[in-house]
This record gives sequence, structure tokens and C-alpha cells, in this order.
Amino acid sequence: MSLVVLGRPAMAAADRAWMDALRGRHRGAIFQDGLGAHVTLIFPTDATDPTTATSHLATVAAETAPIDLSFRATMPWLDRYSDETYVYLVPDAGNGALIRLHDYLYSGPFSDVLRLDLPYVPHITLGRFGEAKLAKALVDDLNAQDIEIHARLDTVELFRLSEGEPPRRLADVALRG
Repeated sequence: MSLVVLGRPAMAAADRAWMDALRGRHRGAIFQDGLGAHVTLIFPTDATDPTTATSHLATVAAETAPIDLSFRATMPWLDRYSDETYVYLVPDAGNGALIRLHDYLYSGPFSDVLRLDLPYVPHITLGRFGEAKLAKALVDDLNAQDIEIHARLDTVELFRLSEGEPPRRLADVALRG
């Protein structure tokens, strides 16, 4: 069992449908049923228990205001542990606030599992490709479309991930700082 903390930004239904359709076409094996499009804030870990994690989320959320986001670009991201390349939808507006939230969440019970060898790039994954040139072609196509998706992150969610089972939401904590 692992715990993961996600932010699922609220956005216009048409933007969500566009994103879901794109993720459906380019999903590879990465998208866990039930999670949908999201920004990962704490990557899967067994560093703590659900009660401690929920308490920590409540503390962080009490001091963190909702985050307004604008997504206007995509980028390829080569996975350093496989031969696959991801397509990330990245925020320009709100990017710094997401980085600060990520860093704050990685305090307390999660402090020992922060990976400093991997840069944190806030994103929503749109696809996964075995060939980098295919990912780059999709990035070029999407960026030529002048994407502009406005969203708002109002909550952080704690999920339990267990192999062979659907993700289970354990907590949904409102940002109210």
C-alpha cells in the first residue's frame, strides 16, 4: 500500500473533456483508473500512515490559499528510468504556488522521502510514448494550438494505492489559508 497526494484542479467541462479524450488516446499503461487528470503533489510512498498524512494535509491546507492556474503549454519529459517520454501540460500561472505547496507538503511525515535528485515540475500528464519523437510531435501540435486552460486548485486529496485494487480516496482537504 502506498499513499499519494494529488491536486485535481477544477476547470471548465469542455477543458476537462478535451484533456480526458487526449489522455485516453495516449494513455500507455500509466493512468490509474479513478484518478483522472491531476497534479501529483506527493508521489506514492509508504513513509507514513493515513491518519498522520491526513493531519499533515489539514495543517498545510489551513495555511495555503486556493491556487489559480493557467495551462498554456505542453512539454516532453524523458523518463530517466525507462525509454518512455511523457507529454506534460504545464502551468505558467500558478506554477510557483504549486512548487511551494509541494515543498510544504514534503515537510513533517513526508520529509524523509523528498527526492532531491529529481526536479519537481508541476504538470498534468497527457500521454506516454515509447518513442520520444512521437511525444515531441504531439507537443509541437498542441503548442501550435495556443492552448489556454484556466483552472483552480481548491483541495488536496489523499489516496491509497494498492496493487490490483482501484485507488481509494482517504481524505479531501480544502485549501483555506
